[in-house]
Amino acid sequence: MKNTSVYISTIALLGLFAGGSITILFIIVPFWHSLTPNELMLWFNHYGARVGITMLPMQIIPFILSIYAYISVRKRNEDGKGLWLWVNVSNIIILIMLLAYFLPINFQFVNQTMNPNEVPSELIRWEIIHIARTILTVLSAILAIIAYFKLVRNSIYINMKPSNIL
Repeated sequence: MKNTSVYISTIALLGLFAGGSITILFIIVPFWHSLTPNELMLWFNHYGARVGITMLPMQIIPFILSIYAYISVRKRNEDGKGLWLWVNVSNIIILIMLLAYFLPINFQFVNQTMNPNEVPSELIRWEIIHIARTILTVLSAILAIIAYFKLVRNSIYINMKPSNIL
């Protein structure tokens, strides 16, 4: 079985991104809800770039690795290629969410260009879309784990077959 380190690294980084998304969902978002609109935008102004710089590599690196994993598994026609495909579909949707929604809205928060009256409803929308992103990140990590163990199981099975040498 080739590329074991790629598969394990991809799973670890997908898990790290899922963990970061869960942390944001259950710790940071409730804190944001406790802030006034101006305080929220001020928080984003101070910390938004740091969160982005932390989370962006956790999204992009496993995405690139999952593409490589899928291509590798597909090229060798190994088990789990369908699961790796779904990992990539999930990651593409997550990337689209980032580009189409999170970056523009987060920049409005960071630059404090959003009307403060719109902040509470936008924060609710942000949370709902983040819940979807979190579900997809967890799903992506789980699918990658299943794909890896399917590959490992079949690799062990193939290596354990008795030879037909008499």
